[in-house]
Amino acid sequence: MDAASTSIGRALPTPRRADPGLIGLLGFVLATLTAQLAHLGVHNESAVFWVGAVFGGVVQVTAGMLSYFIGDDFHFIVYNAFGWYWICMPGFLLGGELGFFEVSGPARPLFSMMFAVLALGFMFAGATHNSALPVTLLLVCLGLALESVGSFVGSDKVGVVGAWLLLGASATAAYMLVEKFAWRTMGRRILPLGPAWFRSGITDREP
Repeated sequence: MDAASTSIGRALPTPRRADPGLIGLLGFVLATLTAQLAHLGVHNESAVFWVGAVFGGVVQVTAGMLSYFIGDDFHFIVYNAFGWYWICMPGFLLGGELGFFEVSGPARPLFSMMFAVLALGFMFAGATHNSALPVTLLLVCLGLALESVGSFVGSDKVGVVGAWLLLGASATAAYMLVEKFAWRTMGRRILPLGPAWFRSGITDREP
């Protein structure tokens, strides 16, 4: 009986699982684009609160937790890290509006600077996947760092440069989303992501 069950289990194909990166990238693109347009004065911060909390926060955390179930450590920590970042940021905005647990002074730019450092660290692991991913993380690192520095020194021009770099990160993430969606839904590689910068030592990574 056990031998027969084992044989049947081997004969049945493993169900195909959806890639959590699809919604993770979507959440990152929408939240980052919305936040930086607000930083550039295109619209107010009300949209940042809702889009950041939902797409930047809930959607990315969901993608991160789903990555856990497929054994994807890289996206598990990256999507969770920036997902919870986007849950905290609307909280900062809400606290400022209500005057309740208001975060002021250097706390907000320091918080962003911490995630700039995290993005830099994530870049090296991302560079074992392709070229587009580490470029995106590097743009996130530089963009958050410049926005933080601009806030520290009171320079709007430095912050604007950081905002444009983060818009660039949103664009490269959208580029990866289009490529991933086409590959997962049509089985076609329509956009080149470039070669990996480093060779990974992991041999059991899922394709």
